[in-house]
Amino acid sequence: MKDNQVFAQQASCKGYYNKQLKFFVYSEVDTMPKYPGGIAKFYKFMSNVSLNGVNNGRLQSTVLPTFIIDASGRVKNVGISNKLPKDYTQLDRNLIKLLETCPNWVPARCNNKNVAMSFQTRLTLCYQ
Repeated sequence: MKDNQVFAQQASCKGYYNKQLKFFVYSEVDTMPKYPGGIAKFYKFMSNVSLNGVNNGRLQSTVLPTFIIDASGRVKNVGISNKLPKDYTQLDRNLIKLLETCPNWVPARCNNKNVAMSFQTRLTLCYQ
């Protein structure tokens, strides 16, 4: 657990208080957040990542974006799992920029209230 986090649990939901963001972020919830149109639409949206500045030619890369969907459904704190910003590739930076323009999600729910939730996914990008 990081210095800016305090663990919390509410009934069936688990999470932590993020001191930097000043709100609770859950990792286990009653109802998962939903992307408008479903998860297939989310991956379709993510396929629009820009290749500007990325090595031309064939590309196959697996990226682990991580972000928070806040209680209003907005995407915040976008990053790449297991990497420091100084180590981000151009593709990582392009993916983060795209995620920051992501449409609002239907937020996660805990005890019938909208809550913020941490979200991580795995993207394998293949371009030829």
